[in-house]
Amino acid sequence: MTETNATPQDATPPKRRPMGCLLRALIAVAGVVVLVIAIGFAFDQGDNADQPQHGYDAGPADAYARGTVNYLEAQHIFVTRLPDGGFVALYDLSTRQQELGGDCRLQFQDTAGVGTLDPLPGITGAIVEECNGIRAVWRADGTYAFGADYGDLDRFGTSVDAAGHLVIDTDSRSCTRSRGVIGVKPYDQRRCEGSR
Repeated sequence: MTETNATPQDATPPKRRPMGCLLRALIAVAGVVVLVIAIGFAFDQGDNADQPQHGYDAGPADAYARGTVNYLEAQHIFVTRLPDGGFVALYDLSTRQQELGGDCRLQFQDTAGVGTLDPLPGITGAIVEECNGIRAVWRADGTYAFGADYGDLDRFGTSVDAAGHLVIDTDSRSCTRSRGVIGVKPYDQRRCEGSR
């Protein structure tokens, strides 16, 4: 039996592949990125995805007859179903009442007229404010008609969800506000928060 004694000078160090560990790490990271992207595509349903509901579910849209005005007292909202099937959701506190800190709520009156403003086809009556001997009138779509007030009524966004329910965006609304002195032109259209 022959025995060889290796000396440290005879031993050659094992060859190391340059960048071997770095290459493996990069491949692993690339694999994770591809996996995350694949999972994202698999679960992304885009516009078809169930979106979280924001606002008030006012019930089945078909429950609102065309050409009617309905009052949701707890939410302080008038829902007008237009003859063409569209919806308008209006806040029940006029611009003047909001700016002056008043609390006189509006009401819909079947027999009220809208003065010289063209009425909405198929809808009779108007939204009226009668407060402390002062009267103001708006058409059922919130357009200011006449009286001791100013500006159109605040309007909430509406949509019909996948279940066919009317959803009213109560987080914000379009509103008319005085730019300077309350009740004196010019007025601005703005976004206001919720309702009170």
